[in-house]
Amino acid sequence: MCVVIPALNEEEHLPEAVDALAAQTVSPNQVIVADGGSTDRTAEIARARECRVVRGGLPGMGRNNGAREAQGSWLLFLDADVVVPPAALEQALEVAEAGGLDGLSCWFVPDSSGWRVRLLHWVSAGYFWLSTRLRWPHSIGGFILVRRELHEAVGGFDESVMVAEDQDYARRISRLGRYAFVRRPRVVISTRRFRSDGFVRASARWLGIELHRILLGEVRRPLFRYFDEASGKQGDAGG
Repeated sequence: MCVVIPALNEEEHLPEAVDALAAQTVSPNQVIVADGGSTDRTAEIARARECRVVRGGLPGMGRNNGAREAQGSWLLFLDADVVVPPAALEQALEVAEAGGLDGLSCWFVPDSSGWRVRLLHWVSAGYFWLSTRLRWPHSIGGFILVRRELHEAVGGFDESVMVAEDQDYARRISRLGRYAFVRRPRVVISTRRFRSDGFVRASARWLGIELHRILLGEVRRPLFRYFDEASGKQGDAGG
């Protein structure tokens, strides 16, 4: 398994994410960090932890660039601010093999004790699980496991999708392979958008993006300010 992490100015979060990978019961063969031009110590930290560093950009581009350099039959796309429990990779592979899956994403919990944020994430994870079973596939960009051959068959992430590219990716891989949103493992995702933007604004953005996708299709214009200054920095479950 190769893990691909798109990152930009992630010196605060990347060490914990990579260290959590090193503590896995099933270790990845390779960790690639797709650096979108960081001005902090992101690339230095990645190299110090024996990660390969490649050129990144927005998350879709970073994931695609990383995947081109990857080795192995499984790819795991992970965000720099996502922390995986020690048995997460082993669990994900076991679920995929047991279910004959070609790709999966998983349940997520926030790194917050606030009841509103925790409730919203529980509802969102439940919606992702149910909608996927009803053939409207969802994922979290922070954890997508996929067979390499399926990733290549769909042409990777669509770099013209400006936000929620992970949801578009889940929809496309589900057409050619068996995909599921599963209850285990569960990963911890960052809620920094809720801290920076506020609960109401961040929640409204999530809802607006999903409604746009349902009614108008994928977001290919800069309608939602989701990323920082043409960066790859992101957070939360929305792409």
